Amino acid sequence: ELAGRDDLGGTPQVAVAHMAAGGLLAAQGKLHEARAELEHALRLRRRVPGSSPWPTLETLLLLAEVLLELGDPGAADLLAEAQELLASLPDGADVQLARVSRLRQGLAGLSRAALLEPLTEREATVLRLLRGTLSLREIAQELHLSPNTIKTHTLVIYRKLGVSSRGQAVEQGRRAGIC
Repeated sequence: ELAGRDDLGGTPQVAVAHMAAGGLLAAQGKLHEARAELEHALRLRRRVPGSSPWPTLETLLLLAEVLLELGDPGAADLLAEAQELLASLPDGADVQLARVSRLRQGLAGLSRAALLEPLTEREATVLRLLRGTLSLREIAQELHLSPNTIKTHTLVIYRKLGVSSRGQAVEQGRRAGIC
């Protein structure tokens, strides 16, 4: 990990190394460590105006993805900055524009999850069990409840999270930090 090691200097190349380390940590699911690396990379990139905008853009997008995974609405500011940067670049940034659009959809889901009615403790427990491969009947057995009670909890979870399927519920719960 490179965070906190400024003995290498504040060059744009060092910022790229921090960005790469952050991307690797994010891919490994080490989101808090990834966030630290990417924030450091972004600080270094911002200190050197006039350097290539592409590594800065990549850092903004990687950090926005990490923040979304962590349920941090600060991703909105990063996406706005990335959008502004993309607007100043020549044509040919279609892939990055599509990525910004996809991340904005995730941000909308995060905002929606934050606004909807919170889950009860029992509903949160059921949602966590929905992540696995257990059937509703098996979840009922696990929690010593009737299958009909689990079906009711599941329908309430879907309504509260604004989704219509098990997979969507799990994804929305993950974004909201429930599971």
